[in-house]
Amino acid sequence: MKIAIGTDDKKTIRKSHFGESRYYLVIEILNAQIVGEELRENPYLESGKSKKNHGQPEEIISLLHDCSLFMARSMGKKSLAEISSRKIDCIFTNIENIGQAISSYLDGKLEGFKYYDPDEKNFILCSQRKYI
Repeated sequence: MKIAIGTDDKKTIRKSHFGESRYYLVIEILNAQIVGEELRENPYLESGKSKKNHGQPEEIISLLHDCSLFMARSMGKKSLAEISSRKIDCIFTNIENIGQAISSYLDGKLEGFKYYDPDEKNFILCSQRKYI
């Protein structure tokens, strides 16, 4: 599994919209262990500012095509609907530090995380998520 995390400084999860991140840290997980990391620059930013089409989720999905989970602190409604409709999980956290967020998530500490349920079109606590 690969998790994509939006960041501007390579250390913290971007506070604002996921699609406006300067970079995406892609973390590969195998058996609840980190086995790889890759930093991808967001080509839809220009000189640190968003281009007009930054809000087009199709471009971000294309850039992160191999990721099955997007972790963010914020995401636009249009992007959230489009991403989740493609069976990509969207997890939201209030944890700022990337390492701490990933560690907590992998350790099963789900109280600091919310999941966007596309069927309910609403956020639910990860601890209340029903897995099929």
